[in-house]
Amino acid sequence: MQEYLQFFLLNQKIKIMKKYLLFIGIDISKKWIDLAASFDGKEKQMHHKRFTNDVKGFDAMLKWLSQLFNVDLQSGALFCMEHTGVYTIPLCAYLEGKQLDYVLESALRIKRSIGIRRGKDDKADAKAIARYVFLNHKDLKVSILPAQVLVDLKNLLAYRSRLLKQLHAIKVSAEETQKFSISSDSMNWIAENSEHLVESIKTQLKQVHANIKTLIKGNQEINKVFDLVTSVKGIGLITGLQIIIYTNNFKSFDCSRKFACYIGIAPFHKKSGSSLDIQAKVSPLGHTKIKALLSNGIMAAIKYDKELKSYYQRKIAEGKNKYKVLNAVKNKLISRVFATVKRGTPYVELFNYA
Repeated sequence: MQEYLQFFLLNQKIKIMKKYLLFIGIDISKKWIDLAASFDGKEKQMHHKRFTNDVKGFDAMLKWLSQLFNVDLQSGALFCMEHTGVYTIPLCAYLEGKQLDYVLESALRIKRSIGIRRGKDDKADAKAIARYVFLNHKDLKVSILPAQVLVDLKNLLAYRSRLLKQLHAIKVSAEETQKFSISSDSMNWIAENSEHLVESIKTQLKQVHANIKTLIKGNQEINKVFDLVTSVKGIGLITGLQIIIYTNNFKSFDCSRKFACYIGIAPFHKKSGSSLDIQAKVSPLGHTKIKALLSNGIMAAIKYDKELKSYYQRKIAEGKNKYKVLNAVKNKLISRVFATVKRGTPYVELFNYA
């Protein structure tokens, strides 16, 4: 669910230009949506109602808003909701179909903006979201759902990840059981059945990879960007796809620094007065999966890219912290990827011509 949050929150590229009159906060759960609406963001004066989280409930929601407020919803209303994983998608698709503007916002950002709260319920959450969008709507961007091909690629990669976890669990469990148990017919059956499961999962993984490659080649825009991204040494199939997916095919980020900040590899300095002066370091907030993939990628880059290998060895010889140097290499890789896509030509190793 966390992956869906990070994925869909990125697909916001239309700057709010309208002058909205009605601000609507929605708290979404599996079965229900709690809605709070207001003109001025004052929680005590907000109207609240609960609807089912389906098309029937969405229709009833628009009917209720139209009866209660004399506002053209398409031009004068702005909806806002926290991302609650897949439970959010039906409402987003419905609002887009009705040409209604909405903002899909991070729950952490909303939580930190509303100050200290005691207690929690869906009604209060909806009101807090409505107040948040009223106060911040001029700085927010209208959200849109990502292209279907990116959603399909995202789901295939998630399925691949689940298969790999199952494969690892079955192999390790079978090996440990066979190693430390007394041989018997049951143990032999477990070992034989585990081998069948392992082979079955490996076959499914091959099919997943085939489907991924078919989707990439079937979309000219994605295929072109994918070739550019993977021309950078250290960026392979999975890492390249994850970067494409979480940058919305490089439409949600206009520079490498912003993406580095998003995934949690951009260092930030902390200083206040004369008592606080902490060296720049990365934040724990970030996309841990892409960070982990880059950690694997930079080892290959340092090994096979002459420039990065020279940089790494020089910094280590200077006595620099190993992990800070590795993080700097990650930033260099991301910079290369963005520069390559922006230029529109494959990456060239200039170090060879130095």
